[in-house]
Amino acid sequence: MTNTPSPKKSGLRLLRRSLAALLLILLLLIALAWALLRASLPQLNGKITLPGLQAPLSIGRDALGTAILQGEHRLDLARGLGFVHAQERFFEMDLTRRSAAGELSALFGAKALERDKQRRMHRMRVRLSERFQQLSAADQALLTAYASGVNAGLAAQTLRPWQYLLLQAQPQAWTEVDSLLVVAEMFWMLQGSGIDAGFERARLRELSGDALFDWLNPRGGHWDAALDGSKLPPHGAMPTAEAFDLRKQAAAAPKQALSFNPENGAGLELGMGISMASGGEAPVIGSNNWAVSGQRSAHGGALLADDMHLGLSVPSIWYRAQLQLGQGGGSQRGAGLTLPGMPSLVVGSNGRLAWGFTNAYGQWFDWIKLPANLPAEQIQRYQETIAIKGEAAQTLEVREYKGAPIVREDKASGHAYALRWIAQRGEAFNLELDRMLQASSVEEGLRIAQTSGLPHQNILLADSRGAIAWTIAGRLWRQAGVAQSYARFQAPDSAAPDWMPPAEYPVIKNPTQGQLWTANNRQIGGESIGDGGFDLGARARQIRDRLSERAQHDEQSLAAIQLDNEARFMQSWAQRLAKVLARSQRHDEVAAMLQAWNGRADADQVAYRLVRAVRLKTLDRLWAAWTLPFLGEQQLDDKRRTPWRAQFEYSASAALDQAPAHLLPPAYASWDALLLSQLDIAINELTLGATEPLGQATWGRHNASKIQHVLSKAIPALSVFLDMPSQPQGGDSNLPHVAQPAFGQSQRLVVAPGREAQGLLSMPGGQSGHPLSPYYGAGHAAWAAGEATPLLAGKLTQWLEAKPQ
Repeated sequence: MTNTPSPKKSGLRLLRRSLAALLLILLLLIALAWALLRASLPQLNGKITLPGLQAPLSIGRDALGTAILQGEHRLDLARGLGFVHAQERFFEMDLTRRSAAGELSALFGAKALERDKQRRMHRMRVRLSERFQQLSAADQALLTAYASGVNAGLAAQTLRPWQYLLLQAQPQAWTEVDSLLVVAEMFWMLQGSGIDAGFERARLRELSGDALFDWLNPRGGHWDAALDGSKLPPHGAMPTAEAFDLRKQAAAAPKQALSFNPENGAGLELGMGISMASGGEAPVIGSNNWAVSGQRSAHGGALLADDMHLGLSVPSIWYRAQLQLGQGGGSQRGAGLTLPGMPSLVVGSNGRLAWGFTNAYGQWFDWIKLPANLPAEQIQRYQETIAIKGEAAQTLEVREYKGAPIVREDKASGHAYALRWIAQRGEAFNLELDRMLQASSVEEGLRIAQTSGLPHQNILLADSRGAIAWTIAGRLWRQAGVAQSYARFQAPDSAAPDWMPPAEYPVIKNPTQGQLWTANNRQIGGESIGDGGFDLGARARQIRDRLSERAQHDEQSLAAIQLDNEARFMQSWAQRLAKVLARSQRHDEVAAMLQAWNGRADADQVAYRLVRAVRLKTLDRLWAAWTLPFLGEQQLDDKRRTPWRAQFEYSASAALDQAPAHLLPPAYASWDALLLSQLDIAINELTLGATEPLGQATWGRHNASKIQHVLSKAIPALSVFLDMPSQPQGGDSNLPHVAQPAFGQSQRLVVAPGREAQGLLSMPGGQSGHPLSPYYGAGHAAWAAGEATPLLAGKLTQWLEAKPQ
């Protein structure tokens, strides 16, 4: 008798077989993905081919992935660097050139179209193609050699980079102009937000008038720490009740009065129920650097520290390298950081001279207000074709006025606005910085910096003989002066500025106190570089004071300042809040917390986070109340509002300390009530609506690192494979250790030229862009822990060799 399986057993058997088949398919797919990933790994050992090579070239790597290139000719080093950049970082290089040129849609589709249109208005590829033909023969040769190396590195891979497999795209060859586009993207990264802020300032001045504008936008104050010791004359006197009275404003427009409900922590509200969350301080893309002369070091040579603050990603924006030119006693070595896409050291030391950068916030642009009836023949028109993946290409009409693209329009008034920007002029680009590799003194470094074509930077120079100096690196133009240019739209007939000769550049060399420092703050008096939105001087002041605390310094003492979490600036707000709490019967827990605070922005501190939140919310409330009469209800919308800038701190603090009744938002009975209400909102926010104890709301919990790969942002499932581990961190924006979740110290360098063996260099995100590379994330853990890694490469673990064909 035959047993017939029951339908239930047959179904279970079929289900098991189906699951087994699916599991097998999944395993096969994982194996295929793994094989494809491995096939696109960079070549780390063996022989490589570099077209055009003049002499043998070797490329070694240490445990951190630092590339050590040894060759007899500068152009050969450029070829080798291009090769390793392409193999490790081609995808990131591609994104950089596409971003600057407005060509991301060809890779990502229509989702990138609006961004491409904004960038394409500046026609950077066209402008820089023209510029390449004007460069010196030496610059052209260097870019050609580098591009040749990049394309050799791309061709040498068994399979195209893994990112293109995921995106179903093919990488395009590298050209000389692409390297210039990488510099253009740095112009955007470092100056773009300042340009937008400049428009907002000019618009606010037009609407508010000079007196109120100067009060809302003071240009300096007691936190200043200029290198030349200059103090700005008082600007922006507090308005009288006759000039500006919020009580009258509220009476005239009751529908726009601000209100606050401490029961639910709703914050600012309009009668129509629109709320405004705390937008916070407008970001400043910045950096720190400082130097001490030989008189302040035990060995008699100068010391330099540099940490550049940028958005943090995986891999790092920088690439560690040593360029060794020649052999024996006549050889030259430069050690530091390169920028993939470019053939030169960006910051570093060559044994005789060290250099480092911070972003300089001069006024490198003008906004030109065009009349509503501008004759059509005064406008130049160009057609730009934008390729879009998966769709038909689109044509964009670009309009320019005297070479300045028209990038904004006010439909209500009919006015259009053209942007005149140094980065649109070809002379702003060259490869002079590459000469730092062989510079021997501060004097030579100053000459190179003042003729270099790059985004404007505060450059600090330190040489082995003990000299130090500061100047602006990048091409400068002559400013019209604050009365004619700061926060003002320029007339259509205004002349384009002339280039400033190097002899007129501001310079500070070998100051008597033996120290220099910059932190995106105002460096000098006068108007030689204008004011493009300097940062508050609190960070620079703390660095200056830290340097002054010791008669002599070494590498370790300079490195300690890079991780300084003492919150001297925020302590002033804690003191203000403590005085208010002493007059109040509420918030005993907060009062005790402030008293017990260690005064630092450490990850385990709750008081720092609370005081910081109160400050931001208070400044938000005052800025909204004081600008609402001029800018309207957009100020109550985080997405559209004009934000306050760093120096607004002075206006708000003066009002809080002097307590003028006519400047108090009418929803509050007193200035104490305003500050306490912001405290209530902050507590409600930190405790998640009173569902968690305040004691758990540490600064590190809010400030946990979030350093991601660009593709994991688009495909979150990849995060576990591509991103760096998140961890609580101390530090913040108005103190030396700048640290935010995805922004902060993109590198930390400390070096005395001639003592590179004692030099320190660390960076987040790692060296390689390939997740199977031994250098993916290499060095990140040490950076996150605040541990220094050596500037010079250690024992070589990988080795490539190339010979002339």
